[in-house]
Amino acid sequence: MHEVILIAGLFSIFLFLPFALSFIELFLKRDAKPIPIDLEYKKDPDYFTKRFVNLLNDALKNLNIQELKEPTPIKLELNKEEWIVFPGDRILTEKTIDTPIVLTKDTVFLQKHVFKKELAVLGNAVFAEKCLARALYVKGDCVIEAPVRIARWVHVEGTLIVNSNADLGVSVYAHEIKIRGWATFKRAYAQKIDTLDEPLIDKKNNKERVINLQGNFGITGNITIGGEKGPIFVNGNIFCDGDVEIEGDVWIKGDVFSQKSITLKNGVVVGEEGKVKSVVARGEILIEGPFRIYGYLHSEKGVEVSI
Repeated sequence: MHEVILIAGLFSIFLFLPFALSFIELFLKRDAKPIPIDLEYKKDPDYFTKRFVNLLNDALKNLNIQELKEPTPIKLELNKEEWIVFPGDRILTEKTIDTPIVLTKDTVFLQKHVFKKELAVLGNAVFAEKCLARALYVKGDCVIEAPVRIARWVHVEGTLIVNSNADLGVSVYAHEIKIRGWATFKRAYAQKIDTLDEPLIDKKNNKERVINLQGNFGITGNITIGGEKGPIFVNGNIFCDGDVEIEGDVWIKGDVFSQKSITLKNGVVVGEEGKVKSVVARGEILIEGPFRIYGYLHSEKGVEVSI
C-alpha cells in the first residue's frame, strides 16, 4: 500500500513539474517587475576610465614624453600589475598587440590592428582602417572612418565622429558624439549626441500648427507619438510599460523610459541644450534617421543608431 502511494506521489510530482516554472512566473511575475526609476540618481558617466587615466597621468608625471624615440615600457598596476608600452616615434607595425599601448601624439591608424588591452591616444585619433580594441581612450577628437569594434569602453575627451560601422562596446563617453554611419553600444553619454548637422525641431522656427503636451505621462501599454502629426512638443517625461515609438518632428523635453523597447525615427529630439536628459529602455533602443539627444542613451539589450 505504501509503495502504491509513493509511486502515485512521484507520478504526480513528475506530471506537474514541467508546469512549475509557469505557475511561479504567473503568480510572482519576476520578469514583469518594472525597472526601478530614481529621477534624482546621478551616475558618473566616465567611471570606467577614471582609474586607467589616473594611473596614466601618474606615470606621465615622471616621464618626459617628448624625449621618447624608442619603445618605453612602464610597469603599472591596472586590474593587475602589467607593462604599458609607449612606442615613442615608432610606427606601429604589429597587427596584434598584447600590452596596453599609449600613443603620445596625433595618430592615424592606416593598417589593421588588434589591441588586446587598452589603447590610449594622447592627441587626436583617426581610424582609417579596421581596428579592434579592448578599450579606447582619446584625449582629443576621434574620427572613425573604417569599421571599429571596442569590447568594453570608449572615452573621448573631445568629439567622437562615427562615419563608418562601429561597435562601441558597453559604455561610451564623449564631449559630443556625431554618428554619421552606424553604431551600436549599451549606454552612451555626451552633452549632445546626434546623427545630423542640420537643425532639427529644437533649432527650427516652427510657424505651422504645433501640438503642445504638458506634464508627465504614464502609459499602460504601447504608445506611438508623431508620424504625420506635428510638430509636437512634450514638456515633461514619458513613462511607458510597453513599446514606445516616436517619429518625425517631436521634441521631448523630459526623459523617456520604457519597460520594453523604444524606437526613435526621422527628426526626434530629446532634452535641451545645457540640460541632461535620458532615454532608458529595458528592451532595445532603435534610432533611425535624424535624431538628437542631450544626455544619456541606455539599454542593457543594446542601442543601435543609423542614419
